Amino acid sequence: MEVLRRGFKGTVPMTLLGIHGKCVSRTVPLTRLRGGACLVNQLSIGDEIIPYEERRSVRYRRITLSILNDRVRISAPKYVPKKQIKELLRSKEAWIIKHWLEKRQRENHRARNLENHEHILFRGHLLELCFKYHSYRRIHVGQEGQMLVVSLPQEDIDSQSEAMIRDSIIAWYKFQARTVFKQKLDTHSRRMQVTYQDFRLKDQKTRWGSCSSRGNLNLNWRIIMAPDQVIDYLIIHELAHLTHLNHSPEFWQRVERFIPEFLTWRKWLKEHGHELVL
Repeated sequence: MEVLRRGFKGTVPMTLLGIHGKCVSRTVPLTRLRGGACLVNQLSIGDEIIPYEERRSVRYRRITLSILNDRVRISAPKYVPKKQIKELLRSKEAWIIKHWLEKRQRENHRARNLENHEHILFRGHLLELCFKYHSYRRIHVGQEGQMLVVSLPQEDIDSQSEAMIRDSIIAWYKFQARTVFKQKLDTHSRRMQVTYQDFRLKDQKTRWGSCSSRGNLNLNWRIIMAPDQVIDYLIIHELAHLTHLNHSPEFWQRVERFIPEFLTWRKWLKEHGHELVL
């Protein structure tokens, strides 16, 4: 097995946890990561072999489990016995495999190619990408009905950097997001009788929005690809934090007051959020 980072290399006994909890001893590399020693092991769950690292530190107060890009990480206080770690992994097999496969699916969606006649999401609807050529020096992006027209300055599309084309499309999306979000923020803040200070667009992979104690909102521009009801839910969610800076029952009651079907759109975001990529 490949060592994940440079550093000390050795071997330690390893446990493979199967779907029925059967254990097999093997030997795997030991590598030292930044921040302390780490055991690099593998989990065998069904047909999946999943690398996982075990991190120990006196600074950790509890056991945490997280899904990274290329492995699962379990962090635990030094005093926690190995048996307890194994039992936790066994009890969390269903959770691990579910989120591992979802992570892989999200990575596959990120590999989208922006090609002529490709369809991309905008406010819950599919727009057909249409590349054409014009006499100007810059790439221009604009919506024409159900098409997103990308006008290129030369007749050879291969001569244009794919990154430049993608950046131009993203810039168009961000412009639309800024306009739509501002309109919806103003509308919903009046309904909810709250005042926000400012909002910013963010480009985050795992977070859709946030609200600070000072009343500043951050919204992920990618949410402009979702249906309007999902955008409304996210904005109402963040505006509700101006009253309840937590996720208490009172917070959710306030969200429900202004968008009664919020559970539907919250579920949509959990199930389809990984599709909101360019």
